[in-house]
Amino acid sequence: MKSDTSSFVTGRIWELDLLKGIAFLMMVWDHTVYDLDALFGVDLSALGLFKEGVGVICAVIFTTVCGVSITLGKHNVKHGLRLLGLALALTAGTVLADTFFDLGVTIWFGILHFLGIAMLLGYWIKRLPTWAIAALSVGCFLLGGYLRTVTVDIPFLFPIGLRTASFTSADYYPLFPHLGYVCAGILLGRLLYGAKKTRFPSLGESIPARALCFLGRHTLLLYFAHQPVLLGLLYVLQIFGVFSA
Repeated sequence: MKSDTSSFVTGRIWELDLLKGIAFLMMVWDHTVYDLDALFGVDLSALGLFKEGVGVICAVIFTTVCGVSITLGKHNVKHGLRLLGLALALTAGTVLADTFFDLGVTIWFGILHFLGIAMLLGYWIKRLPTWAIAALSVGCFLLGGYLRTVTVDIPFLFPIGLRTASFTSADYYPLFPHLGYVCAGILLGRLLYGAKKTRFPSLGESIPARALCFLGRHTLLLYFAHQPVLLGLLYVLQIFGVFSA
């Protein structure tokens, strides 16, 4: 009998890990571009859509897969609280970095903050009827589009997408419109993964798929580890003259 992939052995749906692995590589690209542009002063305007578009696709994948995972998971509140704790620690660390080094890296409401709250909200959202989740998804997108056009004087509404004119965050994923992708993921999870089994049982055996699944299973750890490694590598490359501002 043919053995299952390691994803199946651990009870995971391998294609979701694969998508997260792909999104992680996109995130590394996006952060590399950001670091070169914001911290090293390298002009990357020639990249065009590859400068901003990859980060957008990455966020869509992460948030939609989060929604699918909410339909599959039994411990969404626990995982959501853990993510929020890590997100607050990240905010504290970036504030300290900016206090001492003025790098412009403070993250007030990034992807971890968003995913933590989304998992808490998802605990109740996934109990709604399908039509209500679909309507909520559309409503989140519409509201998010509107809030982008509005500025406010109250400084603490940025989690929902309302910002002051001076608000900045190195990583920013407000609830609206991004909660719309999570709701869409919950719908996909309900439609495709009611049995909580992979939809593609014979396609996850290749080495590239296994490698991407490995990244996908460890995205949280890699999220915290990759940026210090990336910055160190870029500083070394700059010292050796590989690029210059």
